[in-house]
Amino acid sequence: MRQKLVQAGYREVDISIFDRATLIEYYAKALLTETAYVPAEDESGGDGEEQVEFVESEAGGQHTAGGQMSVEEKRLAMEERMMLLEERKLEEQRLQREEQRLQREQQQEQQRMQLEEQRMHRELEEKRCEQQLEEQRLQREQQRELEEKRLEEQRLQRELQYEEQRRHRV
Repeated sequence: MRQKLVQAGYREVDISIFDRATLIEYYAKALLTETAYVPAEDESGGDGEEQVEFVESEAGGQHTAGGQMSVEEKRLAMEERMMLLEERKLEEQRLQREEQRLQREQQQEQQRMQLEEQRMHRELEEKRCEQQLEEQRLQREQQRELEEKRLEEQRLQRELQYEEQRRHRV
């Protein structure tokens, strides 16, 4: 396609930077501007030299004098249609791939969010367990302190009783 555009007069440097859609557009224009010819009837009586008559259609393409497209024009038009169909097919495939990519990204985002939610629940449960353990530790500590006080009071009471009994004996 690039060679055809160079043959049609485009500079190779310019063509090398065109993307596929631009190449197809310029190629289509080049195809439409190519000339088709049919020898005109020789009115001079035939000196052996053929004259060529060109007729340009309203669409910008050229047809033979009889209004019929030449075989080459038909072939080029068919090629152009095939290229356009191929381009549409490629664009549809690109869109499908893009849609699949977006779906994958959406699924990955959902999975990431689920994992994040699970992590948060796990952390919350860990904190709740830690809090329960801390409360249990504090309760045990308080019970131990109360028990120590009670034992200390009992000890003191026994000492007092013992002292009192000793005083009564003396």
